[in-house]
Amino acid sequence: MQEGTEDGSVGYSSNHARAHTAEHIFARALQKITGQGIQIMKVEHADDVNRVYMKCKDLDREDVLQAMLLTNGIIDEGRVVREHRFPSLDEARKAFPDMRAYEARISGGVRVVEIDGYDYSACIREHVSNTRECGFFILKGISRESGMIKVEYLVGDEAKKYAMRSVARLAGIASMLKANVNTLEDTLKNMLEELDMLRAMAKRVTEDAVNSLSITRINDLHLYYGHFHMLDDDTLIRRAGMMVKGCADNRVVVFLNGRKDGASVTLASNDPRLDCSILLREMLARYGGKGGGKAGFATGYITTADTDKDIIREEVMGLIERSLSTK
Repeated sequence: MQEGTEDGSVGYSSNHARAHTAEHIFARALQKITGQGIQIMKVEHADDVNRVYMKCKDLDREDVLQAMLLTNGIIDEGRVVREHRFPSLDEARKAFPDMRAYEARISGGVRVVEIDGYDYSACIREHVSNTRECGFFILKGISRESGMIKVEYLVGDEAKKYAMRSVARLAGIASMLKANVNTLEDTLKNMLEELDMLRAMAKRVTEDAVNSLSITRINDLHLYYGHFHMLDDDTLIRRAGMMVKGCADNRVVVFLNGRKDGASVTLASNDPRLDCSILLREMLARYGGKGGGKAGFATGYITTADTDKDIIREEVMGLIERSLSTK
């Protein structure tokens, strides 16, 4: 019968022995640092990156850092890696009560891989004979996927190259921001706080700009037209929808928010004679861009210079008038 394995995988290339041994060290390190059980569900090894999928609580950044440091410490110690074979899971548990194993996938004989005095795991994959052969361990990323924590990592020379590239990139970012590498986190935190304040200010300015709009009448239709510059798109979209909802009079809202190479477009109407998606399509055909929507609401982006705003206003009003005249 097939021997038990920590992650339920069979078939293995000896080229990944270092990566798999490092995964054992890291999983145990996480368990020691966080004090929680770490259940390894799947391990994947490829030339560009290694992935391990585990069931555990969300991982704190500092805990992950400490686990990575511990992993490299165990690698540097040069601990011997041994294998033990047992006829059953129960026998393996008697010898190694602290053994990590995916018990649901274990049947028959069990092969336990021991990292001397540190970790004991049921596993059928190939491993190195000494932890120092792993060289170096570094994480590339941690994310959630299908209810599991996915950890991507590198070992050996590839891990060292990634570490050096990351340090160089970090120094470049610090230089770009005119900050010191050691104070980069504080600099970014301050920048994010300032960005939040600027966003809040942009929303207030956008609200004021919308509130100051005057009405243009096209027969019995009330047109709210605003051609703005660098205001908050989310606020404009929200206000456009609010302005036509539940109103007794016939309304159409046309908002253009200029950028360097064009303008975002928001159209909203409660008038059954107008179809915002068709109106937007005609604007896109005239100016270029992309977007879509439905009869009562549409959004998009047109590629035209902000200096054309007077011309755009006249052309948009002409499109609306033609739409009304055909109904």
